[in-house]
Amino acid sequence: MLDAEQHRRNASAFAVRAASTTSVDEQDHFARMARTSELLAKNADWLKSIDGFLADWRPKPTTARSPG
Repeated sequence: MLDAEQHRRNASAFAVRAASTTSVDEQDHFARMARTSELLAKNADWLKSIDGFLADWRPKPTTARSPG
């Protein structure tokens, strides 16, 4: 999975490509790809925040006590 910033860079690149083509079909295609990349960036942000939250709930490693 790509990180959120890479998805945002992809979204920007797709938006530029959509704006630079004269084909309506290509404009639609690249606009959809840009929107998909934006959603993937939001998803990656959400997963990162959930992972941080869940880190507080994960079992902590226990240290072995020596006998005696």
